[in-house]
Amino acid sequence: MKTNNFKKTFGKAVDILKIFEKNGYEAYFVGGCVRDYILDINFSDIDITTNALPEEIKSIFNKTIDTGIKHGTVTIFYKGTPYEVTTFRVEKEYTNHRSPDKVEFVSNLKEDLDRRDFSINAMALDSNGNLYDYHNGKQDLNNKLIKTVNKPSDRFFEDALRMLRAFRFSSKLNFEIEEETLNAIEENAKLIEFVSVERIVAELKKLLKGVGNYRSLKLLLKSGIGNYIPFIKNITNYREFSNFTFCQSIYYLSYFNNIPLSEMKKLKLSNKEIVQIKNYNKIQSEFENGVPLELILYKNSKEDVIFISDLFGYSGVNKIKNTSLIITSFSEVKITSKEIIEIVNLKPGPWIKKVMNDIVENILLEKMKNNKIEIVDFLLRIRDNI
Repeated sequence: MKTNNFKKTFGKAVDILKIFEKNGYEAYFVGGCVRDYILDINFSDIDITTNALPEEIKSIFNKTIDTGIKHGTVTIFYKGTPYEVTTFRVEKEYTNHRSPDKVEFVSNLKEDLDRRDFSINAMALDSNGNLYDYHNGKQDLNNKLIKTVNKPSDRFFEDALRMLRAFRFSSKLNFEIEEETLNAIEENAKLIEFVSVERIVAELKKLLKGVGNYRSLKLLLKSGIGNYIPFIKNITNYREFSNFTFCQSIYYLSYFNNIPLSEMKKLKLSNKEIVQIKNYNKIQSEFENGVPLELILYKNSKEDVIFISDLFGYSGVNKIKNTSLIITSFSEVKITSKEIIEIVNLKPGPWIKKVMNDIVENILLEKMKNNKIEIVDFLLRIRDNI
């Protein structure tokens, strides 16, 4: 752990803390940026907490946005960079196991840190780089341990999403989850039903990207929380996914666990993600049915073809990379669709697409050269059978 580059790491953000102090308030860096600073991990988001009330924050800085004013969060712009600043607060009455019904602003930093999820996220730094650590977060970082602030069951009852965040941080940092925290997840697993599937998927994406994703996914499934999550409840076969994209991971899980598309759609993925996953299915089917590599590459990106080929062992990566196509789109063919209609002398219809595909296939497989004479000759030979 390297903590000797405080001013260099936080840069102009240190000035923000000093501005609060000059105006008679306390202000601290808090949460993930403090954790990552101690671990010497690069970070981009810098969150600030202060005893200044939202209206007082807005009076100090010229440009602000009320991003979460109800909960005390104001985004300030300092020298062109946005920073989220939140007033010290405590949270009460979590009737939906997701967000507090009531927020009270407080003047004490410890009270604010007491409400946070995990000890490693409940530390603060002042403008001189002094650490405020009331829950042994630094010790847990040293021990590579994910542990809740105070009683884990209370933390998960308040916000059920925190259970998934435990697995996400375990994956990202390659940390163990403390036994009592893990037991509390098992006991409260059903509460995850109160969390929207969109938020669940957002955590899942981060989990699958982490260096410890295999172990974290294994722990997640073992905890029983997956039994209450669409798609996840069907998983028994999985692997290490850190080199996979999210869509590649979901494709792998759906294919090797025989999870139908209807179940996958319950994750409410974007249309773009659904199309991508369907495309992997199509490429795999084409390989399985013996479609020539040139035709597969014509219709798909090399990256997608390499992924499927490598996953199933269909064709060597070098062979795919070195395969050069004669044409990459119909616009390169030495004839137009209008000319095809004139030569075949038929009314436009679905047959045009099939004929165009036949021309492309013959050129790609070098059964016909890409010149107008040979293409016209081909059309004259097949037109009676169209």
